[in-house]
Amino acid sequence: MSVSVEQQRTRSLPLSLVIDCWAPPHTESVPDFLTNLRLSDLYNLPGVSVPMNPKIFSAMRAGNIYLLENMKTSVTPMTCLKNDKGDSVLHLAAALGHDELVERIISECPSLLLEQNWKDQIPIHAAAYAGHLDVVKTLVASIAYFSGKILSEEERERFNVYVLKDIDGDTPLHAALKGGHLETALCLVKANHLASFLQNNAGISPLYMAVEAGGLALVKEMLNSLSRNVQGQESNLASRFEGRKSLVHAALKAKNTDILNVILHEDPSLGDEKDEEGRTCLSVGAFVGFREGVCNLLDRSTSSVFECNGDGSFPIHMAVEKGHMDVLVEMIIRCPDLIELLNKQGQNILHIAAKSGGYGHLTIIELMKRLYRENNHLIEEQDEDGNTPLHLATINWRPRMVRDLTKYPSNATRLLKIQNKDGLRALDIAELNLQSNYIFRERMTLMVLLSAYKPKGYDRIPPSGMTLRSRSELADPNKYKDRVNALLVVATLIATITFAAGITLPGGLNSSGKAILATESKYDMFVGFMLFDIIAMVSSIIAIIALLWAQMGDPELVHKAFRLALPSLSMALTSMTLAFQCGVMLTTSGNRFILYFIGMIQIPFFFVFVLVLVPYVGQEYGRQFGRSMDMCLWILLALVTEDDAETYHNSGSCQTRGL
Repeated sequence: MSVSVEQQRTRSLPLSLVIDCWAPPHTESVPDFLTNLRLSDLYNLPGVSVPMNPKIFSAMRAGNIYLLENMKTSVTPMTCLKNDKGDSVLHLAAALGHDELVERIISECPSLLLEQNWKDQIPIHAAAYAGHLDVVKTLVASIAYFSGKILSEEERERFNVYVLKDIDGDTPLHAALKGGHLETALCLVKANHLASFLQNNAGISPLYMAVEAGGLALVKEMLNSLSRNVQGQESNLASRFEGRKSLVHAALKAKNTDILNVILHEDPSLGDEKDEEGRTCLSVGAFVGFREGVCNLLDRSTSSVFECNGDGSFPIHMAVEKGHMDVLVEMIIRCPDLIELLNKQGQNILHIAAKSGGYGHLTIIELMKRLYRENNHLIEEQDEDGNTPLHLATINWRPRMVRDLTKYPSNATRLLKIQNKDGLRALDIAELNLQSNYIFRERMTLMVLLSAYKPKGYDRIPPSGMTLRSRSELADPNKYKDRVNALLVVATLIATITFAAGITLPGGLNSSGKAILATESKYDMFVGFMLFDIIAMVSSIIAIIALLWAQMGDPELVHKAFRLALPSLSMALTSMTLAFQCGVMLTTSGNRFILYFIGMIQIPFFFVFVLVLVPYVGQEYGRQFGRSMDMCLWILLALVTEDDAETYHNSGSCQTRGL
C-alpha cells in the first residue's frame, strides 16, 4: 500500500471554503486529549507526502495504538504518511471506527483534521460515510475546540470544515446520508446547519437526501435550524437551499406523510414546484400510488389536478397509467370533470388504461360503467391518430382489456366499426400485425376480437389460437413446420405406448392365451382398460395422418389439418390417461389403500387436466361462442402475462404497420 515518489504531492490547508455565518463553539467541557493542544499545532502541516509502509497501514486498520509511540521516534513525521489513495493515518482510523486511535492521533497531529486525501476528503468525510457516530462526535468536538480559539473572522470561515466539498461536491453531511447513516447526519447538522442546504455536483442537497431517506427527525432539525437563522425575516425555504427544489416530490416518493406535512408547513409554495422531468407534485403522488399524500395535496388545493405536466399529461393520467384505482377515485370524487381531460396526444383515461394493461386497469372499465350507465362517450373517443381505446388495446396486445371493451354495454357494436386515420378497425390491426411465431398474448387478442366481430370465414374459432393465421403465414407455409413436427412426435409416442400396452396386457396371459386378469370379478375394469387403450391409439393415428397432410405445404391444408389433429390428440391423451388408471386399479384390486388413493387423486387430476388441455385444443363449431367456450376463453386469458409489456414492446415485436 505505497505510492511512487512521483505521486508525492504538497498538502495544504483548504482555502476555498465559503460560509454565510459561523456557528458558535460548543460550551461543553473540553475532552482530555485536547487540553494540551495549541492553535498553532493545527497549522503545522507537512510539505510533502511519504508512502505508508504495509506495517503502519495494517496497524491503522487494526486500530493498534501502541505503534504510535514508535512512530513518534521515526525519522518520517506521522503527518507525512499517505497510502496509495492519499489517506492519512487519521483517515484510516476514522474510516474504520477506531475512536481511541483517532483521539491519540489528533492529540499528536491535530493538523491531520484538515488534511485532504486525493479525493479532497478530510477525515470527517471518511467517518461520516462509514457511519461511525462516536468517531464523528470526536472529530466534531475537536473542530469545536479549535474554533473557539480562533479570533479572526476570516480564519473562522476557513476553518468551517462542514461545508468543505470533495471532488464530487459532497460535504461530510452528504457523505453520511449517502451511507444511509441518519444519526451521524443529525450530529453533523447540530454541529453546523449550513451544509444542509448546499448542493453537490449532482445538484442534490443534504435536505433533499434526508427527505428521500425518510428521516423525519433529521428534516425537522434542518428546517428548525433554518428558522432560527432567519428569525424576523420572511422565511422562504425554496430560496435558501441549492439544487433540486422538489422536496415534496421526494417526500411523495418516500410515501412519508409526516415529512410531507413538515415541508408544506415550512414553505407551502413547494407544493407548486415541478421536478426535473416537469411533473407536478400531484402527478408524482399519483404515479407512485401514495393515496394519503394525494389526499393531503387535494385537501390543500384542487387546482393542481388541472395542471399539465411537461409531457402534456395530467395527474389523473399518471394514476391510470400505473393502475392506482384508489388514487383515481379520490381525484374523481373531488373533481368529477377530470375524466374528460386529454393529454397532448388527445387521449383520455381509457386510452391510457388500454395502453398500460394489467389487472389493475380492468377495474377502470367497471368504474366507467358506474359513471356512465347508459352511454359512455369516452370509449368511442379517438386520439390524434384516430385510435379508440380498443385500437390501442389491440396495438399493445391487451387481450383482457379488449375483452372488457368489446363487452361494454351499448357501445360495443359501434366501437367495433370505428376506423382510425389509416382506415383500420381493431380487428384489421390484429390481423396485420399477428406474428407468424406463436406468441400467446397476440393469439389471444386476435381470438377475443374474432369472438366479438364474428367475421365471415371464421366459422370455427379455436380458443387456443393455434390455427389463427397472419398474413406472413399465408405467404410462407413453412412457418408451421416446427409446430407440426412437435405435435407429430407427441402423437407418435402415444401410438407407440398404447400399441405396446395392448399387446402386453396387465397381468400377462395364461397357457391358453387369454388374459389372466380378465376374470368375472375384474371383467369391467379389464374392458375399460382395453377400450380406452384402443381409443387412444386410434386417435393418435388419426392425428399422425392429419399432421402428415400438414407437411405437404398447402397453407389451407395445414390449417384444416390442425383442426383435425388437435382434437384427436386431445382425445388420445385423455384416453391414455384413463387406460393407465384402469390398468393400475386392475392389477392392484386386492390393495384397498391403493384403490382409495387412486380415487382421491382422480377427481382433482381430471379437473386440472381438462382445465389445461381442453381450452387449448377445443373448437367451436358454429358462429357463436357458447358458455363452455366462454369458460375456455376465461381460463386462457388467466394465463396471459402482461407485466412484461414494456420489455415486450421495446423489442419491436409488435410494431404496427401503417399506424
